Amino acid sequence: MSLLVLRAGPSALVQDLGRPGHASVGVTASGAADRAAAATALRAVGTDPAAAVLEVLLGGLTVMTDEPAIVAVTGAEALVVVVTPDGSRRTVATGEVLRLDAGSSLEIGRPVAGVRSYVGVRGGIDVPAVLGSRSRDTLAGLGPPPVVAGDVLDVGDAVVGPWADGWEVAAGRGVVGGGAVTGARESVELDVIPGPRDDLFPPAAWDVLAATGHVSGHADRVGVRIDPARPVPRLDTREIPSEGMVRGAVQIPADGSPVVFGPDHPVTGGYPVIGVLTARSADRISQLLPGTPVRLRRLRGVGD
Repeated sequence: MSLLVLRAGPSALVQDLGRPGHASVGVTASGAADRAAAATALRAVGTDPAAAVLEVLLGGLTVMTDEPAIVAVTGAEALVVVVTPDGSRRTVATGEVLRLDAGSSLEIGRPVAGVRSYVGVRGGIDVPAVLGSRSRDTLAGLGPPPVVAGDVLDVGDAVVGPWADGWEVAAGRGVVGGGAVTGARESVELDVIPGPRDDLFPPAAWDVLAATGHVSGHADRVGVRIDPARPVPRLDTREIPSEGMVRGAVQIPADGSPVVFGPDHPVTGGYPVIGVLTARSADRISQLLPGTPVRLRRLRGVGD
């Protein structure tokens, strides 16, 4: 079975759980930006959680199947349409498990909340693995190239159980991201675990992070810059020797504007990391549009 890509939209990438364990040779883990959404799509179609999905940025994807298929779309809340071989169109819910007849097409429109949708197909997307993963690393250029119109994506056999017939995610109809995806004007609170370099910041730094800032226009899979209410103060503006970085790390450059690392982050960095987002919050920030009000909340009792 395979999927023919008729339209790819702004960006469509193959992603899985990533390729951890290669930081020593300069390769980051990568993987799905919203891990919870990707996992939900695979679970819904009874597929191995290590299988690959399609990560679709801002909609615009249309794929056609050459055989009957079971699919689910999770993540950003978007208009999802099934077009049957005779041309009839049916609008379905984000998070609903869908049975597609041979020759049917699946269309994903621009999201009304969130930015990344995940397409899980029963059996998983089967493309060649690089260093044990089918994920695209946009910073290093590793993994399968971005999906474009005309591509034919093979579907694998990574089936582990039955699909959830007629299933729909109860909370938010499959709209996930460590929690419900919010609209651009709703303030989003992200939880931060202090350290490893919070000792380089005065207590007032956490007050600034807790005040409402905004997601800047500099946001992609490498990282998200936040425009704070005012610059985050540091005890010393000199940089430190480069250290290993992780997904969700909150770096504070000398200008005081936080940068939160995404899945394709560099493996090292020289700006001090005041804290690291929880896994739930790291998922959630990947679904935020530029301009979204955001606050970073230090988890009390952690690092005290």
